[in-house]
Amino acid sequence: MAKNAMRTISLRNIRAHKVRLFLTVLSVVLGTAFIAGSSMMTASLKSSMDSLLTTAFNDVDVVMMQNEKSPRGISMADVQAIRDRADTKSVDVSTQQSTVIMTGSDGKAIQTGAAPAQAFALGPNQDFATGAWLKEGKKPEARGEIAINEGALKKGNLKIGDKTTVVTPAGRHEMTISGTFDSKAVSDSMLGVAFTEPDFLANFTDGEHVQLLTIELEDGEDANAVKDELGTAYGNYSVQTGQALVEQTTKMISQGLSFINYVLWAFAGIALLVGTFIISNTFAMIVAQRNRELALLRAVGASRGQITRSVVFEAIVVGLVGSVLGILAGVGLTQGLMALIRTQGMPLPSAGLGLDTTSVVAPLVVGVLITVLSAWAPARRAGSVHPVQAMRAGDQSSNNSLVVRTVFGALALVVGVVAVLVGSLVSSIGGIGARSGVIGFGAFCIVIGLWLAGPAVAGPLVGGLGRVVGAPFGAVGKLAATNSQRNPRRTAATAFALTLGLMMVSSIGMLGATMEKSMSDMIDDSLSADFVLSSSGGSQLGVPKDVPEVVSKVEGVDAVTTMYTAPVVMNGQKMDDTFGPPAMKVLRGDLSKAVKVTMREGSIELPEDQPGVLIADSTATRFNLKVGDEVTLNSLAGGEAKAPVKGIYEQNSSLDRAVLSNKSATELADEQAISIFAIYVDSASGPSDDMRKRLEDAVAEHLVVSVKDKNEFIGQTTAIVSQMLTILYALLALSVIVAVLGIVNTLALSVIERRQEVGMLRAVGTQRGQIRTMIYIESAVIAFYGALLGAVVGLCIGWAFIHVLAGNGLDQVVVPWVQVGAMLLASLVVGVLAAVWPGHQAARTKPLEAITD
Repeated sequence: MAKNAMRTISLRNIRAHKVRLFLTVLSVVLGTAFIAGSSMMTASLKSSMDSLLTTAFNDVDVVMMQNEKSPRGISMADVQAIRDRADTKSVDVSTQQSTVIMTGSDGKAIQTGAAPAQAFALGPNQDFATGAWLKEGKKPEARGEIAINEGALKKGNLKIGDKTTVVTPAGRHEMTISGTFDSKAVSDSMLGVAFTEPDFLANFTDGEHVQLLTIELEDGEDANAVKDELGTAYGNYSVQTGQALVEQTTKMISQGLSFINYVLWAFAGIALLVGTFIISNTFAMIVAQRNRELALLRAVGASRGQITRSVVFEAIVVGLVGSVLGILAGVGLTQGLMALIRTQGMPLPSAGLGLDTTSVVAPLVVGVLITVLSAWAPARRAGSVHPVQAMRAGDQSSNNSLVVRTVFGALALVVGVVAVLVGSLVSSIGGIGARSGVIGFGAFCIVIGLWLAGPAVAGPLVGGLGRVVGAPFGAVGKLAATNSQRNPRRTAATAFALTLGLMMVSSIGMLGATMEKSMSDMIDDSLSADFVLSSSGGSQLGVPKDVPEVVSKVEGVDAVTTMYTAPVVMNGQKMDDTFGPPAMKVLRGDLSKAVKVTMREGSIELPEDQPGVLIADSTATRFNLKVGDEVTLNSLAGGEAKAPVKGIYEQNSSLDRAVLSNKSATELADEQAISIFAIYVDSASGPSDDMRKRLEDAVAEHLVVSVKDKNEFIGQTTAIVSQMLTILYALLALSVIVAVLGIVNTLALSVIERRQEVGMLRAVGTQRGQIRTMIYIESAVIAFYGALLGAVVGLCIGWAFIHVLAGNGLDQVVVPWVQVGAMLLASLVVGVLAAVWPGHQAARTKPLEAITD
């Protein structure tokens, strides 16, 4: 038969079965939409950030920053010397910690959402800061005057001349709004506050040093030449052109965004993996249903190769259509996410859609490749159809032996289970990474084993479940149970997509529940204070320095213990686990009133007027220290001091690896560099609503301080885990959606295949409602089986990973029974919902037409 004739037949076949085409294409669309969306999202974010940076540094020619040779920053004497140069037009000073809070006319803080609230300094003899210009009023000139951006003025319902409260790292101040300004780098969603330079230095620096200079040169000056000259004259600072800084920052943003891209690609892979099984299952059913058609083509001269190629050609068409639609869906996904980001206050400029080569080519290639690979096995089976099979109907593939497939599946399951047990129980094979890798390999083998051995397992299990679920429905229920186990290959393939999704959800849920419980227990066991005062959520400002004194005067307060942080290292090592600069804990007060500490050696007392340090037992072992030994302390400013070890405590979740006395901290670090981490309050009468109200009233005017009791503090800490789990569940929901569509797909095709059977049932008196009920029960049983299998396997794999992490605080396994039960019940509901349309189609079958097909 001619190639063109076969191609024509394939295209007509695709057009003739629109519903089947739609269901198959949809599974491709969902997977490719995530790939396209991930590429476009990162490209759009990068483009927006590039635009924002370019705008912010548009008028900046040279940038000077502190480095390791100048830990305290750039001295104001050097700033003045640079201003006195003939080639400089303006020099603006800045610092890393320039966050600010300001109240509106109602006395409440102006909310900016995720957008920053930032302070700027106005240098002497400048019209305004570089890249900004005065809009109304006058620029701040006297101490206590500020200018703000017009968006903030409207948000706070303020006007020029109003007094407002401004909170900075140095404290709370009453200031007067002298005018408003505009800037390309400050959007309406942000809060921008321009201070006089003396006010800025007093509130955000030590008064003598700044961290960053942005220099605008006189017209005609060569930025590179000035950069080289300044670099030579001021060798203790880093000097580069504004353009070089933009390129460097852009590169860092790209590296940061790559992580988001990897996460999105990972979940796109999960969706495609689930979609692969559905596409393969769909093509297998399509080929089985077209036995007569394919056998007839063989009878009139079509070769095996032509039949196989025709099915592959159909897969290519489906893959192309699905991938193109997936790219369009990715565009919608990206635009929706960008709009969501903007509603949260992120000041992203509109930089257009990030449509690049990757976001178009990758989904096309992957979508077509996955579809063709999924259809390859059914295509080969199609080519093996013999003309004599034209006399037969139904899915002949179900008659093929499952022995070989089941044997290989059983072997894979055994290997997988052994690997998981070895990884979780045998600690001698390596560290956490190596053992987790072994468990991961075992999980992969289990997935492959379930796929291969699934048909052999599905028959008896699904049949048993079907009889239990269908028992209340009498004969219709028995018939549904029989139908659900009639084709174990199809049942296993349909359920497997849901198994894969629920396996990941249950394992992650178990890990998350265990982490939350472990963190909660650790904090509960280590915290002794009744209340904890800290910086309010979302605020980058620390707690104002006068709060401990204010709190100590509140009626009913028995003890106030303040924990600070200082940029200090001990014996050349950081004593905290945070990212960024060192932040060693500093104690002021009675530690026993704040934290439950078990002392191994020495005393828990750490007088604030004496040098000293308390260390954890792990730190003592690491540095071979005992009580009375001296440690070396170094600050980022280059200072060095010695301090004796006053005591050694058992590792505590509320403390880092060492705690410094107030005396030792102030000897090394500037007061500006020491910030309050938390204030622990012990009440004479214990925690109560009345005591909480008094504390909240006492700190209300500070705006940035939140008061939490023990349970709320625990909840705030564990909320991070909950937020991470929510994001993971949202992404994993995509694979579950694909799996549900797979059930719809399979049932719809099954109804088409069983049209004669359904027609016969209708002819002998079965009502339409009974036909629908039969389809609903079949679907619910298949969905419940897939969910149950996924939940069991997922919990086992989750247990294995938790066992590996037992030495890192996860000392007990928490099974989220409520979540698992909800998932299983939801699977029954999902099964019924997935069967609504196929059941409706089956019920509409006309008996005489179906029987005569």
